[in-house]
Amino acid sequence: MATVARMQREAESAAAARRRAEAAAQREAARARAAYERARAADEKERKRLYVESRMAEVAAQNESLAQRLEELDSILVSGLRTDTRFDLERLKEKPNVKPFDPGPASRPETPPLQEAFLPPPQTGMSKLFGGARHEEQVRQGQLNYQRAYAEHAQREQARQATLSRLQQEHSRRTDEARERARRQHAEVEAFKRDLAEGRPDAVAAYFDLVLNTVPLPDGFPAKWRMAYVPESAQLVVEYELPTIEVVPTVKAYRYVKTSDSVTETKRPATQVKSQYTSVISQVALRVVRDLFEADATGHVTTVVFNGMVDTVDAATGRAVRPCLLTLRTTREVFSELDLARVEPAACLKHLGAGVSRNSAELSPVRPVLEFSMVDPRFVEETDILGELDERPNLLEMSPTEFEGLIQNLFARMGLETRQTRPSRDGGVDCVAYDPRPIMGGKVVIQAKRYRNTVGVSAVRDLYGTLQNEGASKGILVTTSGYGQASFDFAKNKPIELLDGANLLYLLKEHAGVEARIEAPKGWRDPDLDRADSAAPPSPLRAGANVKISSPAVVCAFALPSPDHDPCALLLNPDRKVRSDADFIFYNQPVSADGAVEVDTAARQVRVDLARLATDVSTVLLVTSGPPGGVRLTVTERSGTAHALAADATTETVLVCAEIYRRQGGWRLRAVGHGYADGLAGLARDHGVVIE
Repeated sequence: MATVARMQREAESAAAARRRAEAAAQREAARARAAYERARAADEKERKRLYVESRMAEVAAQNESLAQRLEELDSILVSGLRTDTRFDLERLKEKPNVKPFDPGPASRPETPPLQEAFLPPPQTGMSKLFGGARHEEQVRQGQLNYQRAYAEHAQREQARQATLSRLQQEHSRRTDEARERARRQHAEVEAFKRDLAEGRPDAVAAYFDLVLNTVPLPDGFPAKWRMAYVPESAQLVVEYELPTIEVVPTVKAYRYVKTSDSVTETKRPATQVKSQYTSVISQVALRVVRDLFEADATGHVTTVVFNGMVDTVDAATGRAVRPCLLTLRTTREVFSELDLARVEPAACLKHLGAGVSRNSAELSPVRPVLEFSMVDPRFVEETDILGELDERPNLLEMSPTEFEGLIQNLFARMGLETRQTRPSRDGGVDCVAYDPRPIMGGKVVIQAKRYRNTVGVSAVRDLYGTLQNEGASKGILVTTSGYGQASFDFAKNKPIELLDGANLLYLLKEHAGVEARIEAPKGWRDPDLDRADSAAPPSPLRAGANVKISSPAVVCAFALPSPDHDPCALLLNPDRKVRSDADFIFYNQPVSADGAVEVDTAARQVRVDLARLATDVSTVLLVTSGPPGGVRLTVTERSGTAHALAADATTETVLVCAEIYRRQGGWRLRAVGHGYADGLAGLARDHGVVIE
């Protein structure tokens, strides 16, 4: 029994121990689970914290990007002011695509076989006594093998050298072709540079197109424009595509909402968005005009016309529209007076007299100061022999009556009720018309001038006086040539519209169905003596002094002491010699071979078209011949800038009054004032003219 009791106690003790162990294990498991839950909760909390931080960082990045975009839009103008936009045409020249000669394996000659490798080793010891015949046979066979290997090597080497020669010839051919392509391309660039220096319209427009292509634009801005150059008025016309209002952010700030795990937007006021859009397009206009003037190293452009267009869809009709939101005409002189780093763009445009949409966000259009389509490339100044075969009517060959009828018919087709009054003294026509539209209509005074040279500002003043005397609401001046800046300045903010030759050709085609041309017949002279704008009195230029010529053409008017004096001109090469006797322009040979220089003895003028002078003409001498006396010379640029020079002769019968000469890609005028007592003989001796 004692044994049984002992066994029971031991069993109970073991069971109790097991229960205690199980309880301990359960407690440990509970502690482990609790620790796990605590760790998991901490991990979840940390994960949520990190997630929130990442979302807030995303929102911060969005706000930073938004701030940068707003700053970029606000600094379109200022950010480009330190940029030199002049385009170096040398950059257009492509380098010959010549690769280094690499013939590969053909450049590495194969090592020739060595005879020793084919011969048996020298005999030693007993082999010298008993193996002589066998060794000789081995030597003979080795020599045969060597000769065969050497011949095969020679064949391979010959083939390698032939391959190398062929590869060298192919490389030389490819190199020559690449260099020839580069030479032709370089010649094209040089021709382009010459055309640009001469002021040819296509070259000038192409150059400024290159300039605008190098100007960086903010993201979303269209890099599209059209450009044309009007040499008659030294005017560059740009039709530039502006961005739509979508480029301006409508969001003021982004905010992360933790409770909904979402990003909300705070909208900017609509007035703020519209105001910034107006600022953006204003800055674009000022930046483009600034970049164009800055890039004009040749001085061909005195006026820039900027028309800012928008390609978009009319929300009301669903149709594609292209309204003009901003239009501007300004001169280099006026624009250079601006401190663009400190201006408020919209106020600056108002100061420049620009037309800006009253509601650019709603695409309210303004009328361009000059329609791009009216800049017609068919306008030419000189007579071409092929012109005789051209069936289009030449406006300068019409009789005054025919021209009057044409102008009257044109404006009648345009919707005006025209009444011709009288022919004007200068070959134009005075015409009174009536615009039948209510409110906007009224009496219109129209005057047309058949000119070859620039119409003077006095004609615009006369039209304004007639407009006031007639009580008209508007005046229109039409010419077959062009206007200087003084004319545009006078017409600014007045009810006057100036239409040049290109405009006239366009209107005739568009409204009257007339394909016309404007070519000056041989011997043509403008009826009016006022051929150039003179907004200010001439600036005196003393002997030895020089000044830059900014216009592509000048009129040199002489005040001579007697009817026996004649003006003349000499075209000189860099050695200050005439190229031939054809470079002596005088009363018996009044026009240079290229038509660039013309002497008008009746008007006592020398007209010089600098843009048309040959590139090997470096100097134009302005000379008078006649009895000793005082000579006065006024050189007037197309822009209206004039320079006064004086020269006095005591014994000299030929006076060199001034010279126009090339300098660093442009032209300058120098007052000379020395002469020759032996007359034309001395002039001819110094400059290589043969006088028979």
